[in-house]
Amino acid sequence: MTRKSDSLKRWAVVLAGGDGQRMEAFIRRWLGHPRPKQYCAFSGLRTMLEHTVDRARGVVSPSRIVTVINTDHRRYVEEPRRLDIAGRIIEQPRRCDTGPGVFLPLTHVMAQDPEALVAIMPSDHFIHPIDKFSALVNEAFLLAADMPDKVILLSARPDSAESDYGWISPGEAIAGRGAMLVERFKEKPQAAEAAELHRRGGLWNTMIMVARVSALWDIARKSQPAMIKRFDELRPWMGRAEQDAAVARAYAAMESVNFSRDIVEPAAARMAVMPMEGIHWSDWGRPQRIAETLSKIGKTQAFPAEIAEEQPRRLEELVLAATA
Repeated sequence: MTRKSDSLKRWAVVLAGGDGQRMEAFIRRWLGHPRPKQYCAFSGLRTMLEHTVDRARGVVSPSRIVTVINTDHRRYVEEPRRLDIAGRIIEQPRRCDTGPGVFLPLTHVMAQDPEALVAIMPSDHFIHPIDKFSALVNEAFLLAADMPDKVILLSARPDSAESDYGWISPGEAIAGRGAMLVERFKEKPQAAEAAELHRRGGLWNTMIMVARVSALWDIARKSQPAMIKRFDELRPWMGRAEQDAAVARAYAAMESVNFSRDIVEPAAARMAVMPMEGIHWSDWGRPQRIAETLSKIGKTQAFPAEIAEEQPRRLEELVLAATA
């Protein structure tokens, strides 16, 4: 169900500023040149970024989608064909980790409507089926509207003690909402801690979240006041002819801030979590994950299978060499 008054305030932010260093060697071997994974089509013709924008279109008006990229990624949007990206694209002039990467597009949303409801979607995920995902995001929008001080994290049920992900320790259930309060959030724990979190019923953080933009602003102001001050000063320039120059000024001395570790983790008490039941989610940060997912759903991969199989063997060789 979508309440009309809420739907008029809904936005989506698509995160496409990463360089995907773990995938660089694989993509270079496959394509013959580097290309960030979000601009690749691993099956079919549409890129990961386009699939993410499609998911955003399923829950908000196309005109209320804001995609953030790096300035040097513009060529990947244009070549070898112009990607189908609805809404507005905002470029960040330099890399300052994921905190500024999230808050630059949020600054555009905040300038338009300080009470907007926003869904944040990374562009390097596989999610299936889309209809179930859209229904869950709609429920998250409703919960964020009813609990305006909370950030709603969408989580995946873990099938291993993966230390590459953030882990959520769920607490008390929120009656009738399919969600729980968050007791603790831990970004990329060590292997032993990840195993313990798995044993205790922890959930994987997917970095997909829904909240009032004002709630995200408030949380970040408490832990990263210097960063938020820069974005407060930038806000009046968003959407104006001087926007690019203002963004460049804001980023000139921007500090690096990790969104999950430096903003979300200290604010666990402000979080709620909704598990993505009946939805297959995978962070395509490693070639073997992509190959496994496509095989599981019966899709043809666009890359030779032996390239994906090379990656775990090469990693094992490097580990053995380092410990010899």
